[in-house]
Amino acid sequence: MQTSYDIEHLRPLLSASLDGVILTDVQGSIIEFNPAAELMFGHERKAVLGRPVGAVVVPKHLRPHHERAMVRRLSAPADTQNRQRFETEGMRADGSTFPVELTVTEIVLPDGNRILVAYLRDITARMQLRLSEERYRLAIRGANDGIFEWDVEHGTAFYSERLEEIVGRKAKDLPTIDAWHANVHEDDLEALKEETRKLLRGEIDRIIMEYRIRRSDGVERWIQVTAATVRDSDGRVLRVGGSIGDITERKQADSEIQRQREALYQSEKLSALGSLLAGVAHELNNPLSIVVGQAQMLKDSAADTPFAERADKIETAAARCARIARTFLAMARQRKPARRPVQLERIVEDVLGLLDYNLRSSGVIVERLFAAALPAVHADPDQINQVLSNLIVNAQQALASRPAPRRVLIEIAVADKQWIELRVSDNGPGIPSHLRRRVFEPFFTTKPAGQGPGSGTGIGLAVSHGIATAHGGTLDAGETADGGACFTLRLPLDATAAQPATTRASTVAPALVPGLTALVVDDEDGVADLLAEILTASGFDVTLAEDGQTALNRLHSESFSVILTDLRMPGLDGPSLFARLRSEKPRLTERIIFVTGDTLSPDVADFLRDSGRPCLEKPFAPDDVRRTVAAVLAGG
Repeated sequence: MQTSYDIEHLRPLLSASLDGVILTDVQGSIIEFNPAAELMFGHERKAVLGRPVGAVVVPKHLRPHHERAMVRRLSAPADTQNRQRFETEGMRADGSTFPVELTVTEIVLPDGNRILVAYLRDITARMQLRLSEERYRLAIRGANDGIFEWDVEHGTAFYSERLEEIVGRKAKDLPTIDAWHANVHEDDLEALKEETRKLLRGEIDRIIMEYRIRRSDGVERWIQVTAATVRDSDGRVLRVGGSIGDITERKQADSEIQRQREALYQSEKLSALGSLLAGVAHELNNPLSIVVGQAQMLKDSAADTPFAERADKIETAAARCARIARTFLAMARQRKPARRPVQLERIVEDVLGLLDYNLRSSGVIVERLFAAALPAVHADPDQINQVLSNLIVNAQQALASRPAPRRVLIEIAVADKQWIELRVSDNGPGIPSHLRRRVFEPFFTTKPAGQGPGSGTGIGLAVSHGIATAHGGTLDAGETADGGACFTLRLPLDATAAQPATTRASTVAPALVPGLTALVVDDEDGVADLLAEILTASGFDVTLAEDGQTALNRLHSESFSVILTDLRMPGLDGPSLFARLRSEKPRLTERIIFVTGDTLSPDVADFLRDSGRPCLEKPFAPDDVRRTVAAVLAGG
């Protein structure tokens, strides 16, 4: 059959071809098999001549399709113009298959015979590359991070779809590194530029950075960038590529964790501060009780004399000291504030009246700006007084080194229909932005130690912040338009505080019946003497005992209308005395009033609750003593 075809003159051309070439007649029998085809399919030419091409190079699963195609071609007229190119599979001599690109052409020889010429190319490498590219594209499409590449030489860029989604811009809008930098947050730009310069100069191999960008819609996002370079033999950068991930949610979560950690840290420090201050307050309670009591008695006795005004000032200052001590103790106990409807403008005037001399002598001008018809706020007036005092004193101290005029502005207004805002601002040096959160940390202060009125311990603002939080409000530090400090106290408005605050009930104690007897048991002479003086002035015959055992000895032989005993004493203390009386003279326990400055201790609190007896908490005022004694005598 082979001799019927004159193709000898084609053999040199077929041998030179890099593609596999197989010639068949229209029935599909092989009439030529070039060397490239031998190499590709693993068959020798002489072994395949005359055999059906389908049995030699077509995989079994494709042979039915191949045979149908041959039948169609045999029944059709010759067509030398129809060239078909497509991808299919070939089969090697060992039965393995591989991808091929096939082009089939029909030729009509001079003698009228028709032959088919199949050009075959092994495209295994191409298919592997294509598969790799498809996998790469799939990986890019499915990746959470975006992929980019900048062609530094030609000023073009490739962005994955995910990257365009992250940055909110197309690759054509950011073809260069400089164009990218234009969208970086100004606070992060210089650091990024420096890292980019190092990368392009070859000082570092790659960049791994976190920074902020602004999308085209103005939204700010945090991203993490990893970038590396491709260089030529001279070290010149050709391309910069890498990945970009959106880490905004992670940053927000980290920020929230940090905020909660700082809040916990501050809470722990405040707790430690409260315990420390409570201990200090307790130690001050005995002498403070004497100062408070004697100041009020001096005021009463100095009425209608030239000393009345001085006595009133001493009493006011002593009462303020007592309030501060009670505030420290309340913080340490974590008690809720004793709230009632109060007018903030009234508290402002009270504080300014107390600080008037210091402010005037420091050359500080105080301006007030109160909104009209301000509602009352549900708050503990003593604690809010303490907060406002701290803020005004801080402002005064901040202004000490400033030239005149020195101004403090106090504003009160309703905000958002649910808050009442009290703002204290000054025209002093202000607080650096990076320190505004730290000023509320216990023991942190920007004031130098040992420099007169400007020195500080870092306690006042921490206490004030705790008071604001306990009231369900906030205390924030900010800056005025001219750079001074501004502190804003926000307290929630409450329906129960909608009406103006009522005036306090009269503090006048009830009159006591003369001729009664009292036993005062206290190892602190000053406190014992003060109680004796108060009760004597009310008509009592007072007996003193320096400890519980002395008191017990007297109670076995004498009868007293009322018994006031300290809790903490050497030897037989207050609880032990109470236990002995409950066992030996139970009726006398109904006449006992405990006196202490140590209600912070859990054991003391438990004892007072279990005993059911009233307690005078140091520091106390004479009226407190008279009211409590009257209640006990009345069986209350």
